[in-house]
Amino acid sequence: MSDRRRITLDIRLDGREAESGTTCSWVGPYILAIVTVLPEPGLALEVNSTFVGHEGVPTCATHLTLGPVGHAPFIVTAEHEHTSLDPMIRARECAYEHVQAVLEALKGLGYQVGVDVGDGAFVELERIER
Repeated sequence: MSDRRRITLDIRLDGREAESGTTCSWVGPYILAIVTVLPEPGLALEVNSTFVGHEGVPTCATHLTLGPVGHAPFIVTAEHEHTSLDPMIRARECAYEHVQAVLEALKGLGYQVGVDVGDGAFVELERIER
């Protein structure tokens, strides 16, 4: 269940393509983890998101941002109606929330940011067998 799969995102910073990688994995049947890393020198940013949810309780989303060097790590948490953000059957919506956390982190650093989520971005995410 912990096999990491790739989510294909095209992240642009100030109009140029940024080096980045986004992976996802299920840590159990009700926990989805998504990580985006931008390893560029001078940036070195990482956003880790986890989504924990089960029918009958809200889904908890946690976004941990690390970097760049010299910046304190920070964490943001939120609860969502399980019917709108379910890590088991609505993983795509979890991925979109993760992308929003990445956007906010980069904008907070002063970048003009764009993220292209292409048609095939979620092929690997949707192929994970739970």
